[in-house]
Amino acid sequence: MYYPITDDIVGSVRAGAGYVFGVDDDVRIINRFFLGGDNLRGFDSAGVGPRDSSNGDAVGGNWYYRTSFQLQFPLGLPNEFGIKGRIFSDLGSLGGVDGAIAVNDTGSLRQSIGMGVSWNSPMGPISFDFSRALLKEKFDNTEGFRFSFGTRF
Repeated sequence: MYYPITDDIVGSVRAGAGYVFGVDDDVRIINRFFLGGDNLRGFDSAGVGPRDSSNGDAVGGNWYYRTSFQLQFPLGLPNEFGIKGRIFSDLGSLGGVDGAIAVNDTGSLRQSIGMGVSWNSPMGPISFDFSRALLKEKFDNTEGFRFSFGTRF
């Protein structure tokens, strides 16, 4: 949802959640949720949640939730350039693993904050985000910079 605060400043809130369960069987890794990257900035892709305790690989989870709060504002450039600044905070968690593997899994809340620049280029939207994980677990993989290109569906 987008909330115009003024003609130039827009606030937005995004959220998502999911739960998957197997019928008479464990949920396979290919069917589990993964969290991080574009849907939880400040963390690597699949950087949050259960990890195989023997090798540190992400194994996904059977449930997740996430939310994002963002404020987009002009940077003082002409509107025709299509360049905007933004600040954001993302929150979420992932957990629950079927099967007999040993995993690091706390299901605790993760949070990040950051700022970025968006450009509506002629080839599609381009974003640069700088972020920092505030709430994390020692086995999570974090990232401080993310470049993205293209639209979200």
